[in-house]
Amino acid sequence: MANTSILKVEIREKGRSTPTSCRVHLTASDGESYYATNGVEYQRDSHFTIDGVFEIELPAGDASILIEKGKEYRSIFEHITMAAGQMKTVEYELERWINMAELGWYSGEFHIHRNLDEMAHLILAEDLNVAPDLTVWNNQTAWADEPIPAEKIVVVNALHLYGVLSQEDERGGGAVMLMNLDEPVELGEASRWYPTGWHYCAEARKQGALVDQEKPFWWEAPVNVAMGVIDTIGILNNHFHRASVMDNEAWGKPRDKARYPGYAGFANNVLDLYYHYLNLGLKLPISAGSASGVLRNPVGYNRLYAPLESFSYEDWFHAVKSGNAFATNGPMLFFELDGAQLGETIQVDSGGVFRRKGSIKVRSQATLERAEILLNGEVIHEFHAGVNASEINEEVELAIDESSWIVARAYEKNDQTVRLAHTNPIYIEIGGPMKPKRESATFYADWCRELLAASEADSERYENAAQRNEVEGIYRQAVGFYERLVLLAN
Repeated sequence: MANTSILKVEIREKGRSTPTSCRVHLTASDGESYYATNGVEYQRDSHFTIDGVFEIELPAGDASILIEKGKEYRSIFEHITMAAGQMKTVEYELERWINMAELGWYSGEFHIHRNLDEMAHLILAEDLNVAPDLTVWNNQTAWADEPIPAEKIVVVNALHLYGVLSQEDERGGGAVMLMNLDEPVELGEASRWYPTGWHYCAEARKQGALVDQEKPFWWEAPVNVAMGVIDTIGILNNHFHRASVMDNEAWGKPRDKARYPGYAGFANNVLDLYYHYLNLGLKLPISAGSASGVLRNPVGYNRLYAPLESFSYEDWFHAVKSGNAFATNGPMLFFELDGAQLGETIQVDSGGVFRRKGSIKVRSQATLERAEILLNGEVIHEFHAGVNASEINEEVELAIDESSWIVARAYEKNDQTVRLAHTNPIYIEIGGPMKPKRESATFYADWCRELLAASEADSERYENAAQRNEVEGIYRQAVGFYERLVLLAN
């Protein structure tokens, strides 16, 4: 057509001659997103993934192209002027700026809702090492018309694997994710509030599954934690988007927006909810997920990196459950205390003082803003990056005289969204475990009382008295758990 043009694109990894899988965002002169017919289209995030070569018809004028491949390759952004009737061929080289696998760190995420027949392509395009697909979500299942395979881990290549049977329960009390099941958890016809999410978690744990509390602001999150059925909790969750933040708590417990305003406030509230659990003396590892297939994220946008001596699907999940990982949607963050790694507990004799050197290293392809070290939820060291700096390297001397936990976090500069990395804690026990903080215990006791009161006030929530008594009995157990911690608080 007279007012259109043809764009041919080939994308390779630098130093290699063959095309490489990647993600492409292509915007034409009319402001619309365009999708290659030989790629996997994902309109929610205005992108398609491709095996490295495509040809597409565009309206004449100025177009733009963004090419990305996970977190470890430099993004490519370019404007392209297309003349009417022109056929233009463009070649691009993706450059790896860091190789985390060579450093012994492997990526994965928990929250994926994509078709199984797309998974191999998607995790190569996003360079995601471990990808459990949520093939059961409430009453939706990928297995309605076919049997669940006996082998539930699919090997794409030596560094890219995905799982075929994980499950999300998402109803009135929020969402929990049941990772790597032997078989789906089936508890009969579920209503919005019955059975509780705890019931699904408890059944999944009988199978040896990892249970993830998908976000900390879900109403039943502190119930599930109190009942002892949570292995990990999602701090970099699906409200963190590639080009924005979903600035609300959905139907969970709303934050105080005067105290936590804007996108930064959303992030700080999520982290503070997590820190309250740590301040109760609980050792609760972090998780990350993107909800690609449902929300405006590519697969692996929010991800975890876990350290492994040798890579396997099972060992990666073991490292995550052990608290050895860090979460990121941007920078790479390395933090240790004189050789003590993430998730470790360092024990010191009673009356002693913990004196160690802390080391924090941050790497990014983007401009960094700052890095922080936090002790029991309070920033004790803050490091601002230099102008256009993409690295931070700092060492600090620490002297701690009571049982505590310590984490690091780092932020990129970004006007559209919140790009951060966050470590799991390192725990310091001086003469014994950390005593619960009264403020945190009271906070979650009040939360569970509010949940219980809402249940008691809702005459239509349950089908019968037996359901009501069962659910509210569990809520009362959670209230009692936090009330006991109030009594133990220092």
